[in-house]
Amino acid sequence: MTGAFEGKTVLVTGASAGIGLAAARTFAREGARVLAVARSKERLDALAAEAGLEGSIVPLPADVADPAAMVALGEAVLRDHGPPDVVVANAGIGLDSLFWETPDDELRRVLEVNVLGVARTIRPFLPGMIARGSGRVLIVSSVLGKRGIPHYSAYSASKFALHGMADALRPELAGTGVSVGLVCPSSTESEFSSRMKRVGPTQKRTRVAYHSAKSVARAILRMARSRRREMVLSPEGKLMVLLNAAAPGLLDRILGRVLTRR
Repeated sequence: MTGAFEGKTVLVTGASAGIGLAAARTFAREGARVLAVARSKERLDALAAEAGLEGSIVPLPADVADPAAMVALGEAVLRDHGPPDVVVANAGIGLDSLFWETPDDELRRVLEVNVLGVARTIRPFLPGMIARGSGRVLIVSSVLGKRGIPHYSAYSASKFALHGMADALRPELAGTGVSVGLVCPSSTESEFSSRMKRVGPTQKRTRVAYHSAKSVARAILRMARSRRREMVLSPEGKLMVLLNAAAPGLLDRILGRVLTRR
């Protein structure tokens, strides 16, 4: 198998479903050795056995919310493969809850996975990347990391944190050959929504469009080939970012009317 990432090593978290699964397949088909990280060993083994991917996927079961497991994962990867050429920090969870109905333990759970899990994914490999003089770190954020919406205060806070992390990390890495990019999808067709915990009232989904996981994976691949800082993927996401910059009060009223569930 040959491709743009022939001979490269790419680590992907959340690789057992959704965006992470699609990204693992996409990089493998481009010739990369993919270090696929997720909690489910069974799903990772099934991915590694898929036709056309044999020998391209290295299953690495681990939970990004488990500090000890991620330390062990980092040590094993460095020992067996060296620092990856690309790290895709994708694993994440959501929470649909009004802010005042969000208990501390649920907020803590979102931050543990979405923020600390990303830090644990990236941190072990930066010294080796810096010593090598090359590397690409990609963080899968969300358009909700640029503008919060009703019922997603915990999730938005976690994604805003990733943007702050990336902003701080870029100047620390200046001149090292290692770069950081953020990928910001909107709603994506995957298990993410169905598995998300919800607190309080519910309503039908009102999003007008969905990405496919494959389309987000292709965007991640494009980001891996470039040194671009950030990519907001959907037209509705770009519109929301622009409207928030130009007229945030108006956007507050629109979102309050359309998305708040009482």
